[in-house]
Amino acid sequence: MSRWTPLASLLVLAGCCTVGTPPRDAAEALARVNDNLSKIKDVLYCPAFVSFSFRDAEGRQRSIPLSDSTLFFRGPRDLLFQIKSLVGTIAEFGSNSERYWFWVEDRMWWGRWAESERRAAARLPVPPDELADALLLQPLPERLDGGLKPLLRIDGDDHRLLFVRTDQAGEAVGWREVRLQPHEPYQPAEIIDWLPDGRILMHVQLERYKRVGGDGPFTARHYVVRWPLDGAELRLDITRARFRPDLNEVEFSAFPEQFEGAVEQIGSPPPDPGLSRAGSGGKSFP
Repeated sequence: MSRWTPLASLLVLAGCCTVGTPPRDAAEALARVNDNLSKIKDVLYCPAFVSFSFRDAEGRQRSIPLSDSTLFFRGPRDLLFQIKSLVGTIAEFGSNSERYWFWVEDRMWWGRWAESERRAAARLPVPPDELADALLLQPLPERLDGGLKPLLRIDGDDHRLLFVRTDQAGEAVGWREVRLQPHEPYQPAEIIDWLPDGRILMHVQLERYKRVGGDGPFTARHYVVRWPLDGAELRLDITRARFRPDLNEVEFSAFPEQFEGAVEQIGSPPPDPGLSRAGSGGKSFP
């Protein structure tokens, strides 16, 4: 049942919509989210505390306890998210216009956006392509993976954008729910990616929205991201967020060509031994 007051109904009928009223349809809900995120025009810099756990290639559950981290983001895909300890950086998530990667300790996984398919990164402990979606630092697409435009489901104060994913034959292969806050600024409070059989690929909780600067965009400061099928969870608490226009021309998300450790390329045929290497004597990356 809708809880709108008669006054709110009159405002909607009159075509009046402000940030203080719930969205009336999917187009309006999507526009509010994207208008807010479109204000991220300079490099976003966020010191934070992070912890995460994951299941490694041998099936063992591993974890990194609460640690300092720093996140840099520049749309559409430049991301550098480093996790640090007293000895230096111990893990890194990154992406640029061509590639995405994740490394922890002495092992790195990477892939190319142009070659990626949905869930191509399922072998990664924490999929960087899905992390970019989870952090919600760029506008939502009007549709996902060839699907239809989203619907807005309203149940009282519960407002959800529903996206359907389809394959090349037009068959549904999953869907995404984006639950919006029931109050200003009406930004996403939860993101859930589903498989057709009802299993959850990714579950994101977003809380504590604050503006960046005096009149900048609202961004979440607390994230809990879970990948149930991969046994992975990431918790992030951003302590400060500000723009760094001085970094607008800096290449901070360069692919780590000199990584010294085992390397695995995602979404490609099995590589020759030179592409999964240890130490600094391996071949260059393709």
